[in-house]
Amino acid sequence: MLKVKNMIVKALQVITLASMLLFSNFACSHELEQSYVFLTINDTSIDGRLEINIPDLNRALSLNLATDKSVKPEDIQRYLPEIKQYYSQHVSIDIGEGIVLNDFFLHSIPSAQYLALNFSFKNLTSVPEFIDFEYSILFDVEPNHRGFVVIENDWRSGTFDDEGNIALIFTPDDTKRRLDLTESTVLQGYFEMFKLGIHHIWEGIDHILFLLALLLPAVVHRLKKEWVPTEKFYPSFIYVVKIVTVFTLAHTITLSAATLGLVNLPSRLVESIIAISIAIAALDIIYPIFRGRIWLVVFVFGLFHGFGFASVLSNYAIPESYLTLSLLSFNLGVEAGQVAIVAVLFPILFLLRNSWVYPKLFLKSAAAVLIIISMYWFIERGFEIDLPAGAAMNWVLDLLGLR
Repeated sequence: MLKVKNMIVKALQVITLASMLLFSNFACSHELEQSYVFLTINDTSIDGRLEINIPDLNRALSLNLATDKSVKPEDIQRYLPEIKQYYSQHVSIDIGEGIVLNDFFLHSIPSAQYLALNFSFKNLTSVPEFIDFEYSILFDVEPNHRGFVVIENDWRSGTFDDEGNIALIFTPDDTKRRLDLTESTVLQGYFEMFKLGIHHIWEGIDHILFLLALLLPAVVHRLKKEWVPTEKFYPSFIYVVKIVTVFTLAHTITLSAATLGLVNLPSRLVESIIAISIAIAALDIIYPIFRGRIWLVVFVFGLFHGFGFASVLSNYAIPESYLTLSLLSFNLGVEAGQVAIVAVLFPILFLLRNSWVYPKLFLKSAAAVLIIISMYWFIERGFEIDLPAGAAMNWVLDLLGLR
């Protein structure tokens, strides 16, 4: 009977741990009665930090630090040798020649203030396939405490600044765990960056509207100052191919240059010009201001759109050794997303072109709407203000699934 009871208890523990792992990405990382090991896995090195909230730190070391989120760095500095010694005794990471505890910082969330202690490894020249952990923070005084290993950054698994990516969970009955890194591959990282590129172009409504402004006149041509439908598919198709090729060439140049650190422009300037590019492309539909030189316009504004794409990559902790591959895969993702958008929009526009509504009414009305949206964004971005119509516009974009 006792054996059956023990088996049931063990089964419940397994189910509980499995549930915590399964739903870990839906939970808030920083909670009371939890402490953390955050890992950043690079090509040949691993860095990280240890985090514990101040109330738990008080319990672990019998301290009397303030729990109202008013602890200052000098308060921690007094106890830093004692804190480092405690971590050395209760956290073991079997890699390299041992863990090196470095500087610290404090940060707060609504529920508590946290101490974050950065660490690195001595003489680590490559990332191992497995990492063995032994973790017993607070288990001797708080049986409900849990320890978490979180892979916060790992290019090969497409993980960037993810504090919900829990890999291991420690309990008083389970203090030794092994982390398997063999599932993360360069190919997986490549596809994650590729998907990031697709996702960005699909959620980048300003890039989509710029493409739309270029596609609208692709199925018509001017005849005596009036738009008339093109008779054959091939000329319109070639026009679209040329437009997309020029746009791709332009934004690839600046995306590469900005990502590699060769050139940089203020975000405010870039985002403002991206906004106004929609209006200028749309204005050419209403009045022929470029007269056959639309290719030059597409190339010039495409350069600024490339800076916009580059700002996305700059938000991720990409190891230098993977930067070129990240650039390539992200850019290919952007192109794939762009081709998908064109593949959907262009046939629809081509089918609509013969309706009298398209050249006589829809074309210029759509251009006017694009100009209004563009100028709205330009004012907001250029002058860094929130216009009253912002909430309504965002509601419409959300309703259409465009934001």
